[in-house]
Amino acid sequence: MSREKWLWGLCGTLTAIAAVLAFMLVQATKPAADAPPAGEVRPVDGDAGPGGGAGAPDGGASDAGSPGGQNGPDDPKTRKIAQAGSAVLYEEAFVRGLRETFGAEYAQQWMKQTVVRLEAQALGLNVSRADIDEELERMQVGYESEAEFYRVMREQLGLTEQELREDALYRLMLEGIATAQVQVTEADVEAYIEAHPEEFAPLRDLRYAQIVVGSEESAAAVLRQLGEGVDFELLAKDVSLDTATAAAGGDSGWIPEDDPFIPPEIAQALEGMRVGDVSPAIRLEEDGRWAVVTLLGRRTIDPLDDSSVRKDLRRELALAEAPSLFDVETMLLRKYNAVDFLESD
Repeated sequence: MSREKWLWGLCGTLTAIAAVLAFMLVQATKPAADAPPAGEVRPVDGDAGPGGGAGAPDGGASDAGSPGGQNGPDDPKTRKIAQAGSAVLYEEAFVRGLRETFGAEYAQQWMKQTVVRLEAQALGLNVSRADIDEELERMQVGYESEAEFYRVMREQLGLTEQELREDALYRLMLEGIATAQVQVTEADVEAYIEAHPEEFAPLRDLRYAQIVVGSEESAAAVLRQLGEGVDFELLAKDVSLDTATAAAGGDSGWIPEDDPFIPPEIAQALEGMRVGDVSPAIRLEEDGRWAVVTLLGRRTIDPLDDSSVRKDLRRELALAEAPSLFDVETMLLRKYNAVDFLESD
């Protein structure tokens, strides 16, 4: 998942840049002849300006927004964006700075999105809402829930659900264009499965619950209460120190038997347990705390029972035979005569 998250982060960075520039550049007017250079700040009204007057761009008294002033409240030369001390960053310089710093990236992203959309329309490719939903579900594999997936995308990568949907739409259109002339048969899929059986081996999962406490005495008290008939889930919610599972009654959820995040002492104890068994007190070497666990279930999953596995494999085989997505973008930019006029400014 780390590689995929990094790729999502890259896409999100471009999307964020595009959103800011789309808003600001559309509103921006052409800089006036007397506009300050990019990055220049002007004094706050009432402070001495370059001409010795009180803060106006021409050195005279500021009348921005006043009934008699030449510049209205929406003039980019007088609308304030930021201020530090007596220095002010006005919208005109702000927009120019964005244009010079991020303009090329935004223009490239806009051209790519546009030519991909045009080519998808020309080929009659249709990406439905259901297709996007399915792609996002595929990205959620490895997360505890849909809500957890979107929380991580928002907090760690700054991506909203709408931005994720837009990026998924772009990627699905681009992949559709790249693989439009590629044919992958059912025989091709079966041949790959037969040649790579290790990739489709049965998956063995387990599910356990734990109560983590701070001392051996506390662990003994937990075992005593369980022996008296206290419910494991309720006791975990009441006394467990593990913040990741306590609220769920200590439940780990379904995880692979060889999940590296299972503490080795707990993994060893689970090996010899049957469903419903409760372990003795287990000392956790990493933090010195103690745990009591119960095995909630085991299951074996054959990946090939899931029809989406073959669908995803067909997609991967097609992409392996197709030109790279970068080459497809480059080809489309040439085909539709995409030009970045910022390069000639």
